[in-house]
Amino acid sequence: MIDQPIYLQKEPPLAWVVFNRPKMHNNAVSLEMWQALPNLVKEVVKDTTLRVLIIRGAGEEAFVSGADISQFEKVRFGVSGGEYDQAAKKALVALTQMEKPVIATIHSFCMGGGCSVAMMCDIRLAADDAKFGIPAAHLGIAYSLERGTERLVHLVGPANAAEILLTARTYNSEEAYHMGLINRIIPKSELESYTREYALELAKNAPLSLAAHKVSIREILKPSLQRDMEKVRTLAVRCVESEDYREGVAAFMEKRKAKFQGW
Repeated sequence: MIDQPIYLQKEPPLAWVVFNRPKMHNNAVSLEMWQALPNLVKEVVKDTTLRVLIIRGAGEEAFVSGADISQFEKVRFGVSGGEYDQAAKKALVALTQMEKPVIATIHSFCMGGGCSVAMMCDIRLAADDAKFGIPAAHLGIAYSLERGTERLVHLVGPANAAEILLTARTYNSEEAYHMGLINRIIPKSELESYTREYALELAKNAPLSLAAHKVSIREILKPSLQRDMEKVRTLAVRCVESEDYREGVAAFMEKRKAKFQGW
């Protein structure tokens, strides 16, 4: 049994990052977990056998229940507060900058920092028992743009974002789906198998195409004058010049499934 609070499990072509504190505050995120996440993401990026990253919570009670409130006095106030915020920001940026697809598979509670993690993923698959909320207003804190408010507005629009942040209430999976916060609702008993099959289908696609499209989406969300259109064009050209493009065309003409290599 793994006793690390967050760990990487490799199942090529899939990788799983697991928030692993089910008996301690329902997978609440500690400073140490924020600090560990970028290195786990970096390991997935470097491993060419891994094509899709899945984020999940251990146990039955939560995806991630939020930040570890027991650490607030020690690491969220005073001098240490800046270290905590920087660690969380670095972890979330690592997820958004990754060129491989990232899926959040969500059951039960997905609150506060858990919502931030889920929102930074490309796809959010939720069990029918999932509950979502950002209770910052109940704690007297405010989320920065980097901690998820900008991403929240992009996902659900300003009206829904205002309700989520100002009421600090908890939403069920149906409400989250209709707001655009999640992509799919799956029976809890089927969530893991559904997620695995979904991710395996993604992993069959051309890695360079997936990376190019992820970057394009990311740049589109920026103000027009801040977009790195040169990078978008470069990645599109890389696709056209790749062996995978030749394989894709050949497979289409031969009426068979393509076998992409990522170059």
